Amino acid sequence: MRQFAIIGLGNFGSTVARTLGSKGVPVIAVDRNPARVDDLRDEVTHAIVGDVTDSSFIVSSGIADVDVALIALGDDIEASVLVTLNLAECGVEEIVVKGVSEEHKRILTVVGAHRVIFPEREMAERIAMALAAPNIIDHIPLTEGYSIVELIAPELFENKSLADLNLRREYGVELLAIKRAGAEAGPKVVVVPGAGEIIHPGDKLVILGTEKDVEGIQGI
Repeated sequence: MRQFAIIGLGNFGSTVARTLGSKGVPVIAVDRNPARVDDLRDEVTHAIVGDVTDSSFIVSSGIADVDVALIALGDDIEASVLVTLNLAECGVEEIVVKGVSEEHKRILTVVGAHRVIFPEREMAERIAMALAAPNIIDHIPLTEGYSIVELIAPELFENKSLADLNLRREYGVELLAIKRAGAEAGPKVVVVPGAGEIIHPGDKLVILGTEKDVEGIQGI
């Protein structure tokens, strides 16, 4: 089982730590603020007060041995860069950092971050997509130009089989799953459905495609 370190226990960091802890995942939670650490002490494997800008603390606390480290230090750009550098020099396999700006992201990438995230921006984009297209339930951007979207099946698809619809050929998208509506017999979620599956009114479709092709499905 992979081990995690969450560095910075503000709203975002503490939520991630609690969620991982609730799943039984080994988590080291670290912050300079003793009150924040105390709040999580019973919900994670280890909750530690310390300064992760000090490379010796990273080693003595066991943070250097985790598989994944998440750095969530708010607007403290200097500290996040220094902590990223320290973790990279200690050989942590995966370093994820909450970024502040594109410039911050570039610096973090140079010093060793494997992934820089912008949670507020990403959530705002998903909410905007859902508001703009009422049939969209969720929208998850993937690599550049591709998305996974969960949407209510268009009326045009209802009572047709996947063989009849041929979504890949006609619309350029892959159907990953069907979430069944109502209480009919059978599984509530059909993963990688076969050609014989029928789309029922109210079913939810989880599709993968380019932004352009996904927008085409939304407009049906």
